[in-house]
Amino acid sequence: MKKVVLITTGECERAGLVPSLRRYFPSAEFTSPIIRDSFTSARLKLVPRTGGTRPSQVDRLAAAMVAATDPGRTGERPDLVIAVDDVELPNLDQVDVVVGQLREAVKHHLETYAWPSARRQEQVVQRLREHCSFHLLCPMVEAYFYGEPGALTRAGAQRPSTVDARALDVEDFITHEPPFLEVPDKAKYWATPDRQRHPKRYLQYLCDPEGDEQNPNPHRYRETHGGVKALRELDWSGALSQESHARLARSLFADLSEALEVDNPFPGTCHPETSSPGAEAVLRNL
Repeated sequence: MKKVVLITTGECERAGLVPSLRRYFPSAEFTSPIIRDSFTSARLKLVPRTGGTRPSQVDRLAAAMVAATDPGRTGERPDLVIAVDDVELPNLDQVDVVVGQLREAVKHHLETYAWPSARRQEQVVQRLREHCSFHLLCPMVEAYFYGEPGALTRAGAQRPSTVDARALDVEDFITHEPPFLEVPDKAKYWATPDRQRHPKRYLQYLCDPEGDEQNPNPHRYRETHGGVKALRELDWSGALSQESHARLARSLFADLSEALEVDNPFPGTCHPETSSPGAEAVLRNL
């Protein structure tokens, strides 16, 4: 049985992604996930690195990926390490920049870490290329819930969604529901200016249409409760029903299938940024 380690950047994914993926890859041994901070909450820029800079969130994620992939003499080497982060709305138009930041952080760690020898460094470089990947959910994990009405119910939705995942690519999420969009900005806790393209804000509305910050609704959406329940049992086939849709999530399933040497449950078009590593690859998929 091949051992898989997930590194997640959200509590919903930490508690829900392993059981969600295990349903499609029952032959794998998924260990308890490692959690690190996300580095995508603000708009990213690719800027030259300077010496002496304090480790950033992406640096810490890269270091965790390296350490998990090659834990040294005292640890058991997994067959696959996958780090998963959200694209987030500020970076919707620049997946290449998100991937580029992570790639540069991994390269920087490999170049600056105090390896005992050049041979040891090269061993780790090779292990990363063969056993470590980085994947993205877009714009965030809640987007995929719209592919399965039951997932929204498990998350706590009190009214039906108007989003049709068969027609809409959930990774390009948008809603046109008037009662949700006509509320003045900031009049409800979910009424943020970016809410039309924000799957979590729309889910907050579906769970708690009143949106009264002063009188919390017991059905209010919580990632660590409703989000986990939705993700643990998620039927991914809804979001992935069209072979050209959800390319980033599809890259994750394709990568797992290849590494575990099993049939891919969702063949189709993968995202080029997370499925075409090229000659200068630092990880399995980028």
